Amino acid sequence: MPQAHAISQVTSESAPSANALEKEISGWIEKLGDSNYSVRLQAQSELERIGVRALDQLHRASFHPNPQISSQARFLVQSNQFNWAWETDPFHVRRILSNYTTAPIYEKSAYIDQLNALEGDEGLPALCRLIRYETQGCLAKRAALLVMRSKPVLGQSPAARLESIASMVDGAMSSAGQWVLDYVSMPEPMDPDAWIRRIDAELALLESKSPDTSIEIIADLRRWLVEHMATVPEWRERALAIARTIPEHFPDSTPNRGTSSLEFAQWALETNLPELVQEQHSQINELALLDPKYGYLLAESYALQAKSDLANQIAEWTAVRTPVSAQGEPRSLDLQARNGSPLNQRLEEMLQRNMSLVFERSAMGEFLIKRGRFDWAERELRLAIEGHEDDVEFATIINLTQLSQLLHEQDKHAEAAEILKKYVDRYEREPLFKAQVAEQGGESLVSNYYLYSGDDARSRGETDKAREMYNKSIELAQDNVDAIIGLYRLSDSNESDQQERRKTQQRVASSLKQEIDLREQALKQENPRFQATEQRSLANQMNTLAWLIANTEGNFEEALFLSRRACALAPNRSAYLDTLAHSYAALGRYHEAVEQQRKAVALEPHQPSLVRALQRFESELEAKKSKSP
Repeated sequence: MPQAHAISQVTSESAPSANALEKEISGWIEKLGDSNYSVRLQAQSELERIGVRALDQLHRASFHPNPQISSQARFLVQSNQFNWAWETDPFHVRRILSNYTTAPIYEKSAYIDQLNALEGDEGLPALCRLIRYETQGCLAKRAALLVMRSKPVLGQSPAARLESIASMVDGAMSSAGQWVLDYVSMPEPMDPDAWIRRIDAELALLESKSPDTSIEIIADLRRWLVEHMATVPEWRERALAIARTIPEHFPDSTPNRGTSSLEFAQWALETNLPELVQEQHSQINELALLDPKYGYLLAESYALQAKSDLANQIAEWTAVRTPVSAQGEPRSLDLQARNGSPLNQRLEEMLQRNMSLVFERSAMGEFLIKRGRFDWAERELRLAIEGHEDDVEFATIINLTQLSQLLHEQDKHAEAAEILKKYVDRYEREPLFKAQVAEQGGESLVSNYYLYSGDDARSRGETDKAREMYNKSIELAQDNVDAIIGLYRLSDSNESDQQERRKTQQRVASSLKQEIDLREQALKQENPRFQATEQRSLANQMNTLAWLIANTEGNFEEALFLSRRACALAPNRSAYLDTLAHSYAALGRYHEAVEQQRKAVALEPHQPSLVRALQRFESELEAKKSKSP
């Protein structure tokens, strides 16, 4: 496997130099006891320069018979001022580790997260280094939990990865190191008792006010353990019991606890422990019941238990903002009770803000789409536009766009177009309406209407109508490159039609390139306060052009270059990762395409187009492997 091979190769190649380094470290340690102060100072400086690779020998030297050497060795071990970067680390890893070295303790965890986020396990050796040598217990344990949660890279077997981790952490004496070493040798199915004892040990440390643990570390360790136990039927009840002790799980008594309670509910559903959501729902107060997310998560918990009728009934009540009990029964709130109380005042404020539910329904639709509850999301968005299908307000454009895209994503092209028809009719019939919505994106909405109509015609084999619809879409919005891609995919296009499409594509590509050049120049001169906004705009233009090329024809290397830059400017965007995967696929590099598409799906696991693309790339990768000698 590639990653395991790379690690073993580095180890074997560095073995001779490791022996020389060990002798050098021993020499400097002996000089810590030199009678000359300058020599002792130089020895200390050299050992700090060598960095964490000197720690093993310094640990042993802390028991040296020479009290001067043992004292200095203990001081160096505890000072934690070592250079964490190695010469073999990639540049970006060395940069993160350099920042980690100089950062105050309360900021160091952010750099641990950055190492974990690097592609292709590039940060794994550095994380294992922190697990093995970091003297700050909370930091080492954070790194350990990230490694324990991580998964093999594409093409690497789980066993090979665990072996690599074990080799990098071998010799660790810290609690974090023991966690990882026990994790890599963990039997299948796991025995949770040893990990429960570790949680108890962390609780004892917390009770003694030790800096080597924290509530967050204990909660993360509990979550990790529950996630493993919940997959084993005989451990499920114990998993539920442990999950109930996670700090986020307690009655929601104040408004600022809402977020963590919602996160806990979503985690419980992802871990397939829906009972926790129902238990939590029975404890939340009236203020929380006004948040429809709780109602939808409760409905989802019953759906996971195969109680679809009850789940849909709860979702229907939630859609009309009727709070429900944990058992799924309508619950009336006495909002007039406790007049003058802070809680009642807060409830009245929320009701006032919710007099118009348009924007709130839009946000709820997005929440449900991300959870894969498309039917519930569709109901929310249809209620949001009901009676407002052709209004001039910006909220109408937002909800129409979201609903039509939801339907289109499910290949319901005709329904997606139909939902926009009333708006399009008014746009094309009334010049004043057209002018009013021009600055709000009205043209893009109409362009999408023709795009969806074209996709519907193409799916039914009506090539001429599809071509007409796509061309109308492009006339309204040149940056709607999906319409150009639709023209490209028409199966029976003649040479004249293809030449016309190429001219359109070249014109749009040229326009996008000019905009990219202008934005890059402006970015160099832009006030730093506005650079983030400009970077997002630049990333969007680059992604659009890359998507156009990767899905039609042209310089696929250019598409890859643009897409990688877009992902660098705006990381963790599923749409941009999707484009990057398509760019790799256009070059026949299906291994990389699958890697990037898996990241996109991880961000939005329920988006149909992302899942379909992943399945296609995985199939192409397998086919390519089968053809290889």
